Amino acid sequence: MKKQKKPTKILISWVLAWIVSTAVLSAGVNNLWDSLLLTKIGLLINLALGVGMIIANKNLFNYYDELQKKIHFEAMALTLGLTVVVGLVYEISFDFGVISSEPEFEYLVIFICFSYMSSIVINSLRYK
Repeated sequence: MKKQKKPTKILISWVLAWIVSTAVLSAGVNNLWDSLLLTKIGLLINLALGVGMIIANKNLFNYYDELQKKIHFEAMALTLGLTVVVGLVYEISFDFGVISSEPEFEYLVIFICFSYMSSIVINSLRYK
């Protein structure tokens, strides 16, 4: 568990950097700058930070024991399945006129976060 502290801190740093870059990019376009070049640079920085975050998350798995890996892999599998099913139903509902507002990707991201977090909690309790 002690070995996980450093890679966890590294992951947290990457996540925070990516979140800040996303916020600056979202707020900056049309509010702080009107330059397409700055927007492209911001997108590349955001993409690079996102890739760094993914790599840091992958590296953290090297420090997990078998149970932790099992808990996270099952949570990822469940989250992926739920996201595909719910995301498609969400989109098709709009296409068929069941819902009137166009689906927003942000809602799907929130759904992904809650699905993953709750799956980890449920799996952790299940394998306790």
